[in-house]
Amino acid sequence: MSGPGAGFSLSDGWDLSGLTLAELWLRYLALGGTASPARVAAYARGLLSPDSHQHNMIAQAINEYFIDRGEDHPVSYQDIPFLPRPAG
Repeated sequence: MSGPGAGFSLSDGWDLSGLTLAELWLRYLALGGTASPARVAAYARGLLSPDSHQHNMIAQAINEYFIDRGEDHPVSYQDIPFLPRPAG
């Protein structure tokens, strides 16, 4: 495993899943993702830095692959920062 946290990185999880880019992208789209296949691949491989939301959508797409097979969800999620509440 690489990176902080208890689970795999996006890249490691993607490799472990054996999903093709098309399969990963379709799973990501099914979750409401809007990035192109090239951008999803760049995020997953660490060539571009996704925000927490994009990271978590890709992680969920990969993790659902494992869950569908009765396995654990090995890819780590990122915390989404809370927005400050307006004063008053």
